[in-house]
Amino acid sequence: MPDQTRHPSNSLKLSLPWFSGIITGIVSGIFLGLFLKVVQTLTGEKVYTLLLNVDFVPGLPPRLPEWIEFSLHLAVSVVIGIFYIWWVRRTGRPVSSGIFLGAASSLLYLPLSPLSSRVPDLNDAGAIFYWVIGHLLFGALLGLCGKYLHAKKRHAVHY
Repeated sequence: MPDQTRHPSNSLKLSLPWFSGIITGIVSGIFLGLFLKVVQTLTGEKVYTLLLNVDFVPGLPPRLPEWIEFSLHLAVSVVIGIFYIWWVRRTGRPVSSGIFLGAASSLLYLPLSPLSSRVPDLNDAGAIFYWVIGHLLFGALLGLCGKYLHAKKRHAVHY
């Protein structure tokens, strides 16, 4: 067990995985956003619009520039990334944990869809399909990042 008095920064690093969680969240969030933007461009399904939708947030205007909406999406992804890395450090199951979080986050379709007239309906099977696939891919990417970081941590040389 490391001596916390000689290495106090280690306890802070282990308590919340800031750097690796932020990077994991940004990479996975950018991937999800680009995937849904391509899907919306190719199919016309408003899944990217749903991802960036802020109509329901009190105090925000219903429409913001896309880069601000995407930044808000990335902020949520970063929070998920930090939580995910923290969770993987305790469970040691990066891929299944990532896919679980991706699947769980896809359930946001249910409360978000009815909140705006400019996003797909609750019964739009195509939009639901692309939304779920995108979030499962988001989760798989979380899992790959976590697997890489978990393997890197196990093979690190400690002095």
